Amino acid sequence: MKFMIRMSLCSLIVTFGIYFPLVQAQTFPNKPIHIVIPFAPGGSTDTAARIISDKLKDIWGQPVIVDTKPGANTIIGTDAVAKSPGDGYTLLLTSTAFVVNPTMYSKLPYDPQNDLIPVTNVSITSFAIVAAGDYPIKTIKELIALEKSKPGSVSFGTSDSSAEFVGHLFNMLAKVNMQGLSYKGAGPMMTDVAGGHVPIGIAAISSVQGQIKAGRVKMLGLASSKPSTLFPDAPPLALSELPGFEAGTWFGFFVPKGTPKEIINKLHRDVATVLKDPEIQKRFAELGAETGGQSPEEFGAIVKKEMLLWKKVGEAANIKPQ
Repeated sequence: MKFMIRMSLCSLIVTFGIYFPLVQAQTFPNKPIHIVIPFAPGGSTDTAARIISDKLKDIWGQPVIVDTKPGANTIIGTDAVAKSPGDGYTLLLTSTAFVVNPTMYSKLPYDPQNDLIPVTNVSITSFAIVAAGDYPIKTIKELIALEKSKPGSVSFGTSDSSAEFVGHLFNMLAKVNMQGLSYKGAGPMMTDVAGGHVPIGIAAISSVQGQIKAGRVKMLGLASSKPSTLFPDAPPLALSELPGFEAGTWFGFFVPKGTPKEIINKLHRDVATVLKDPEIQKRFAELGAETGGQSPEEFGAIVKKEMLLWKKVGEAANIKPQ
């Protein structure tokens, strides 16, 4: 009798242990969902969240609240999500800073490989290398030749930590030593490039298109192996002077560890559905971005690959983690 009771209890535990996550997924969501943005309001990540949040609200039948938690190069907002319950109701929408920070900081308050689970990427934009409109250099080949003739004479401004690492990747592949200048955002950096205060700028296409269209800066090339739909004449440098020079800034969703797989899959399916909407794709294209929607496994592979890449670049640039 005791054996039968024990077996029955085990069967119930197994049955309900499997059944409970399925029930959760079927009823999810039944309350508001919070999307945490680890940047200040008004930035490109905030814009991406608001482009898709209304569509997600319609699918889920629940309010979708965008919370901005800026600070410490995305660490504050990311840590807040990492320490949230793994129930699918708190999402992190962040950028490539997620894969760069482990190389920049020796002691993060969260484990980027275990405390947060990739769900899907929302969009991706190639990085661009630009120069002031009156800068005598017209091509990347000329830029490399100038720097090699006078090592350390050329400096590049960067919009954020991701762009800074793109500059170091450029140095590593081109075998040059351009000096990086960090800015607090693409706006002030592009102003200085346009004004001739710094000769070269590196930022996402979405951040440089306004100054290019105004004629104040010119495009030298893309950190990409394919052309941009916004700037089809811009040379994809990975196909010419710099094989391997592929680097984009992406936005992607993560959830805390412990989130049931069924809920992660539902989040992915619903976000991917929104990103297939022609209206949504058009709005991202206007920002110079392509929509994502990759599976959790595919996006997770990208995250892992880029963490290894930026670690290698950081070591080559002799960047010491803080």
